[in-house]
Amino acid sequence: MNRIVILAAVAATLLAAPACAADSIRISTAGKSPEQLRAEVFNAARRVCASDIVGSSFPLDEMRACVTHTVSATLAQIQDPALKVAAR
Repeated sequence: MNRIVILAAVAATLLAAPACAADSIRISTAGKSPEQLRAEVFNAARRVCASDIVGSSFPLDEMRACVTHTVSATLAQIQDPALKVAAR
């Protein structure tokens, strides 16, 4: 069972992202409900994406796109069937 979800912001999701946009945050999945896991992934994505949009032309649009892509890509990596509900 996969106990750690690795959250990585992909530089290709942002037009003005720096080349070093490979930040990651580890989130433990042990004992968490799908709702708790989704909330933690969302908050982590906001933190990672916030550092990637500094100086961008359209920060709100780029932040929204980055968070949406990062959350969906992260939740798609979950192997535990009990937590797959978080990806919906």
